[in-house]
Amino acid sequence: MKKSRQTPRVFLPALLLLTLMPFALAGCTQTDNPADTSRRWVSIVMGILLLLAYLGLVVYLWRVGKLSAWFAAGSSAARLKTQDARLKGDLKGLERDKAALLDELGEKAWAARVSDPSYESAYNQLLTVQGQIDGAADHRRSLEEKKADLDLQRKAVVERFDQQIEALKSQQKNVDRDLNEAKNRVRALESDLDAAAQEKIRFQREVKDTRGRIIEMERSDDPAKVEQLSELNSRLSSLTTSLLDATNAEPELAAQLPALQNQALALSTQLNDLQGQIQALEGDLKSELLPLDDQLESLEKQIKTKTSEIKSFGEQLAPMAKALGAQVEKSRPLSPDLTELYQKLDMILSKVDFKSQAKEDVSSNLGTVDKTASLNFYVLLLIGVLIIVLAILLLTGVI
Repeated sequence: MKKSRQTPRVFLPALLLLTLMPFALAGCTQTDNPADTSRRWVSIVMGILLLLAYLGLVVYLWRVGKLSAWFAAGSSAARLKTQDARLKGDLKGLERDKAALLDELGEKAWAARVSDPSYESAYNQLLTVQGQIDGAADHRRSLEEKKADLDLQRKAVVERFDQQIEALKSQQKNVDRDLNEAKNRVRALESDLDAAAQEKIRFQREVKDTRGRIIEMERSDDPAKVEQLSELNSRLSSLTTSLLDATNAEPELAAQLPALQNQALALSTQLNDLQGQIQALEGDLKSELLPLDDQLESLEKQIKTKTSEIKSFGEQLAPMAKALGAQVEKSRPLSPDLTELYQKLDMILSKVDFKSQAKEDVSSNLGTVDKTASLNFYVLLLIGVLIIVLAILLLTGVI
């Protein structure tokens, strides 16, 4: 009978609180005018009532002993969940460290060729892949040696032809210089011939003019006729001598021209022949280099293919060597190269065991916590926060 009378008293504060909250919210929506004094007082009263109702609920729960039970359950759940989350994170970190050490252990065991019957199959698979890598590497090495030999052959061919071509180009340079000199002499001789012809014409014209003047002077009655005729005859004699010299000089110069022209023509022909020889050697060089270049290109492609194969096999080998670590850790074959890693793994495994046991203990303790009481505590806190915020807004007149 006593228990039945306490039931309404348990829910009375909560019922009052839930009844007042809608009125408070209604008051919030109706107090739009800050200048309305009556509405302002309504907001204050409602805020106070909300706080008192919540306080009454808290006091009531404390008096009946529920608040302390809810608080103990809620705080224990929070503490245990925090510990559980921290331990979970620690275990993940330790697992990462363990995985890294196992990978390193597998790589070192493979590098040191530490074998054991317990992981013979995995070890043999690694040997198979390594054999493929070694075979491809040996093949690539032989291809690189052939390529090096062909490079030397190609270099020797290029040097041999370059020497011949350079010798011809040196001759070509000398012949070109002699040809230019011969052309210059031909041009100079032709200029001299033109000058001699012009001189001859000029002397002929002056001789003709002087004879005409002599004839005119012989017909004239000039008192100084004798003296002038003497001067004219002397001039005519000098001009005739000069005309004779110019007439004799022209064929002599003309006789030299064919020899110079022939020399220039011969040098031009020689120059063209040298250019033809150079072009022929360049063609021969291309012909000899073509098969060598084809072989070099083929070898380069084969080397790239083998390099790709080695890379592919290496990509297969790396994870296989890391995966070997777990099996090596289980069997733990003796090897000085692995002793330090064994010790590090033991430390990690010890920490993992300790943290795992602690997590199990926390999980076990968390299972004993009253979930209903814990949930009631957090609901009470949430309602309290909402009421306090709402009351503050009502009391300050914000809403």
